[in-house]
Amino acid sequence: MIYKFMLSNYPNSYWFQYVSTGDDYYELLQCKKIQSNNPIVFKLEKKVSEKRLLSYDIYFSSGPVFISPRLANLLSNNEDFLHDVQLIEATITVNGRSYSGYKVLNILRLISCIDMNKSEYIPILESYPDGPKEFYKMVFKEDINEQFCMARSEESIGLIVISESLRQFFINNKVKGIDLSTSCNQSIYG
Repeated sequence: MIYKFMLSNYPNSYWFQYVSTGDDYYELLQCKKIQSNNPIVFKLEKKVSEKRLLSYDIYFSSGPVFISPRLANLLSNNEDFLHDVQLIEATITVNGRSYSGYKVLNILRLISCIDMNKSEYIPILESYPDGPKEFYKMVFKEDINEQFCMARSEESIGLIVISESLRQFFINNKVKGIDLSTSCNQSIYG
């Protein structure tokens, strides 16, 4: 069974602004390793409780998803995870203070997981029918035999899915910031 990588009780005030540092966000959607010495930078414009914000393990932004130093440390020993995901240095700015040790998730795996015959969608660009789709109803394939920890969907590159083993890892380590209950073997409207 696979699961959709989704937000859980994540306040709108915690959405970070992605600040380009020369590495384009588009490169992170290519499922290829990136060679860069520059950390990716994120800023939070709103004043928030740093203690509460920094208690999360997974953060969302106007660009890529990134994780806390705690979760990065836990995942740095997971060979299966590191086969599927490159961890890229990130720096965040909150209430005018910079924090380092955060990591951007550069997902290297691409799997086919959406049942296009059962899903409802339209092409985003009419002139490019085989291009990106807007899904009204997304149905996931029932039998996905590919072994992975985390991957992007071949049919919808913005969709991230995780394996049962990674879900259990997140549960066992009390990872805060994502919903670990949504199975991808159900219809999902988007």
